[in-house]
Amino acid sequence: MQEEHPRPRRFAGMGRKVSLFFVTAVFGLIGVVLLVSYKQGAFVRHTKLHFYAADVQGISSGMAVKLFGLPVGSVSDMEIRDRGIRVELSIISDYAPRLPKGSRARLTREGYIGAANIQLVPNGDPGREPGGVAQGDEIEFIPARGVAELVDEFKNQLAPVISDLRKLVAEMNQPNGDFRRSVEGASTLLQQLPETNRELRQVLRDTDHAMLAVGRQAEAAFASAARVSAQIEHDLPLLTGKVAASMDSVSAAAAQVRDTTRKNGDALHEVLVEIPGLLRDGTDFVREGQDIAVAARNSWLFRDMIEAKPLRTLPLDSFESSGAGPVAVQVPH
Repeated sequence: MQEEHPRPRRFAGMGRKVSLFFVTAVFGLIGVVLLVSYKQGAFVRHTKLHFYAADVQGISSGMAVKLFGLPVGSVSDMEIRDRGIRVELSIISDYAPRLPKGSRARLTREGYIGAANIQLVPNGDPGREPGGVAQGDEIEFIPARGVAELVDEFKNQLAPVISDLRKLVAEMNQPNGDFRRSVEGASTLLQQLPETNRELRQVLRDTDHAMLAVGRQAEAAFASAARVSAQIEHDLPLLTGKVAASMDSVSAAAAQVRDTTRKNGDALHEVLVEIPGLLRDGTDFVREGQDIAVAARNSWLFRDMIEAKPLRTLPLDSFESSGAGPVAVQVPH
């Protein structure tokens, strides 16, 4: 009877460890699949849109669909129909309200050699009905222009330029054209340029000499002005002192004139006050003289010798002259 050898201690529990490893691997694989599915949007609600194209050159299943440069879905299916090739797009439903009805799709490329993608272009035409796209809506596809179309467009844009160049060349070839006249004028001007340059240099030299002369005259004028200013600065205090002394003399003379005028006014006032008394005394003296003359004339000694003349009394404030009327004498009080 064959004896059974015992298992080595190091292989104890090997089956349980292998089973645990396989279970962990399976769960890890499931987790990776779920993560990739989540990244691919498998657990996100999608909205199906489609468009028809004449050809789908450059478009493939799984191609990214972008809105304003942000990935919002992918190309889910393509099939041939009567209207052309039907391309179905699967976009995330959260972005559907951002796409108004009437939006369009076009094929673009990131740069010149980048990956191609479907770009959704929202149409902001106010004539479109409001609201976002819904499940199964059809949008318009803007086909990309091919090389032939680009060449035709470039040719159409280049044709007017070529026509203008031909007209310009024809005008340049005319003997009496403006271009020939301009060239002849420029040639004449270039021929006169050396002489003009010499004259300009001479003018510049003359201007330089004139500026030097003006500078010297200005320096002399500034020196004269400095000397005059120094002389004035030296003489100004003396003149100021003399003017001050003259002003003091004038003030003293004015004060003396005021005093003299005041004294003369007082004397004149006294004279004017005494004039009425003097006039009264003169009148009394005249009357007494008249009385004496009348008495002498009536005396027996002179009565026969002096012819009697009528006596006239001299008024106090007037006198009579031959051929002239009385003149009033005004005595100030």
